[in-house]
Amino acid sequence: MANGNTAAERLHDLDALRSVALFLGIVLHSAVFVLPEPVLLWPIHDASARGDPFYKFLIETIHGFRMPVFFLLSGFFSALLWRRRGLRALAAHRLKRVGLPFAVGCFTVVPLSIWLLSIAGGGAGSWNIPLWALPLVWLFGSLAHLWFLWYLLLIVGVFVVAARLGARFRHPVLWWLAVPLSMAFSLLMVEPIYGADNADTIVPQPSLLAYYACFFAFGAFFHCRGFAIRRRWTVALAPAAVAFYAGFHLLELHRAAFGGKAPEAFMFASPLTAASAAIETLCAWAMCFGLMGFFRWVAARESAGVRWLSDSTYWAYLAHLPLVVAGQMLTVDWPIHYHLKFLLVCGGVTAVLLVVYRFGVRYTFVGTALNGPRARPAASPA
Repeated sequence: MANGNTAAERLHDLDALRSVALFLGIVLHSAVFVLPEPVLLWPIHDASARGDPFYKFLIETIHGFRMPVFFLLSGFFSALLWRRRGLRALAAHRLKRVGLPFAVGCFTVVPLSIWLLSIAGGGAGSWNIPLWALPLVWLFGSLAHLWFLWYLLLIVGVFVVAARLGARFRHPVLWWLAVPLSMAFSLLMVEPIYGADNADTIVPQPSLLAYYACFFAFGAFFHCRGFAIRRRWTVALAPAAVAFYAGFHLLELHRAAFGGKAPEAFMFASPLTAASAAIETLCAWAMCFGLMGFFRWVAARESAGVRWLSDSTYWAYLAHLPLVVAGQMLTVDWPIHYHLKFLLVCGGVTAVLLVVYRFGVRYTFVGTALNGPRARPAASPA
């Protein structure tokens, strides 16, 4: 491989890929209420979608690769910032751009999301949450969709300590160990779903944290060793599709053995789940390489529109969950097809958030905290 990008070059393709990974989170959450079966702890469900596996397939596809891609890119950009500005600047940057939005979101977006879900659930069972407890629900209950920011902060903290102790993330053997290690940690997952376990509590799951740390470390090694992204890596999407089908099929066989309600157990406990977990991990790695190659092909050149969307996606993801829950509550009983309900929720929420970003976030202190200062476009001369 050739040397990587110079320090002065902005990696527009990776910016775009990172924004797509975040946007797919909005797609995923918008589709939860039209799954063929209701989801535990998500009280909104459209009964007319029963028997249609499309959204289950869509969600598990996204879930299988979205966060591995995000953490690999986070490792890459963390190493890039470290090499350009130093560890102190890296720590300050991550605290400002990740830690601050996470802290604010825990006291605003997360309680609002849980409150709406509690209303949708009628305040029964797990949704019997008193109002006074909502501001602290992130501490003893759920981080909702912001859990990955907490995991990212923890991993970056370990990265900073390792670099301070002298690690340079360049050893060729250690670099490639990330792949088999991630596969080993995937065998310690317990949820019978495609991809990694879900996480939403302040106490991290060790196997899940280690799993995502493998992708982060690979991204850091990737930058520190100076490798370049190649367009031809796009071909990795083909074996990724085959691996997805194989892993999904094995997992379905396991679920079928329990009547579709497979209990939680270590993935290594069954030959079917062990093989599925290993194949799912290979699929995630192939998707990382394939998508990096694809975006190098289609988004390597600077584009004002793509840059604007890349900036807006971080805000949109942070703020989307209450709007998604409200949209699902509003549309779930409408006498229209569930495909249209999904499109209305996903498209409507995205459109609202982009408009709010343009006129109420981008050029404010909120936009500066999320993406750095942005100058308003100069007016055209008359």
